[in-house]
This record gives sequence, structure tokens and C-alpha cells, in this order.
Amino acid sequence: VTQELVDTGYSHERMLFYRGSGEASEEVWDVLLYKILGENNPEHQQILYVAHMNGDYDTKQALHNQYYSETLSALKSHVDGFLAELEDLSNRTVGRDRNVHPRLPIILQHNEFVKQVFLAVRENLMYK
Repeated sequence: VTQELVDTGYSHERMLFYRGSGEASEEVWDVLLYKILGENNPEHQQILYVAHMNGDYDTKQALHNQYYSETLSALKSHVDGFLAELEDLSNRTVGRDRNVHPRLPIILQHNEFVKQVFLAVRENLMYK
């Protein structure tokens, strides 16, 4: 993780999905766009970074608008991949002895909570 990526918003405390609305935080969109630009257009990546650091909302928004479909696709892919991973993890618990794995019920409850958040995000993304 580079310092520029951290400066752009890469932080577990700031990259959030909201359970109620299914919205992704601004940092999620910013970091995804930053990474996409790094792979496809380093010049625009640097423009995004400078705009972000200088509080230039208009330039930043123009780049978000220009690359919206790529960013949306990347976010959908991340959400779908994470949901598949959660499903796989839950399937691995079938038949496990809860006496041997006493924390399994709480882990499954947590995974179900996370799954519901990601389902809300996926639902929200369907209408974007």
C-alpha cells in the first residue's frame, strides 16, 4: 500500500459500506478510481491525487464521471467476489462439531451480518 493510496482514503476505518442504504463511502469510490487509473492512465491518476490533496472537488468529480462505468464494474466485482467467499466459508462449516469449534456460531453470525451488508450494497449498485 503506497502513501498516495493511503492519502486517497485507503483505510479500514474510512472504506465503508453502509448497511441501511447500501451506499459505499466516498473513500471506496476514490480508492477504486485511483487503482483503476494506476493500471490504465497514470497521468489521470496523478491528476486525481493532486485534486484530492488540494480539495479540488470539481476535477475529482470530473474524473469520477469519466471513469464511472469502470469504477462501478470494479466495485460490483469486489462485492460479488466477497459474497462468494462468504458463501464458501459458510459451506465449510457444515458438519463441523460445535464442541470442537465453540466459536463457530458467533463467527457464522458475524458472517451473516457482513453478508447482509454486502447484499444491500449489491442491491444498491444494481440501480446505478
